[in-house]
Amino acid sequence: MSISSHLTPEPERRLWLILEHMEHAVESADRRIAAVTAFAMLELAFLKLLTTAGGPLGLLAIMPLALALPLGVFAFSPLSGRPKAPYLPEPRKDKPSVDHCMIWAEDIAKYTHSELVHRFDKYLGGGITATPYHEDIVGQVVVHARIAVRKQRLFRAACVIVGVAQLGVFGQLVWR
Repeated sequence: MSISSHLTPEPERRLWLILEHMEHAVESADRRIAAVTAFAMLELAFLKLLTTAGGPLGLLAIMPLALALPLGVFAFSPLSGRPKAPYLPEPRKDKPSVDHCMIWAEDIAKYTHSELVHRFDKYLGGGITATPYHEDIVGQVVVHARIAVRKQRLFRAACVIVGVAQLGVFGQLVWR
């Protein structure tokens, strides 16, 4: 048996499920970023080709949409390392709390690797600290959680930018 005698297979299976959940969080953020970026691209093309996007309202619509496109492309980068520039702050390192949900990326990203190993050891019923293999799985959970949180922040920023552009589009429609 490849698992220590004091470790049941359950914690390992749960660790893998948590890792899969973090991977799905990254994929979900990528899909949402793709949708917002595609929307911005299509609306920018529509405004540029089919309407007269002149004046301050046209600029209010076109400039944020043009800004949303490179932001969306940047958001598709792996974001696996700590970014050099532009700086994307790490999630706040709040004190560990019993209120943290150990399957949500936002809560997991607040922990360091060693804190999360000890937290999962208690959360999953013990035995996680038994082998480096399990600690490596926890490391992957931390990495994917941080990537998901960074991508979700970029998605929110893209939504705000595209929302500002919608004000310009709305202003153009009303002004006509």
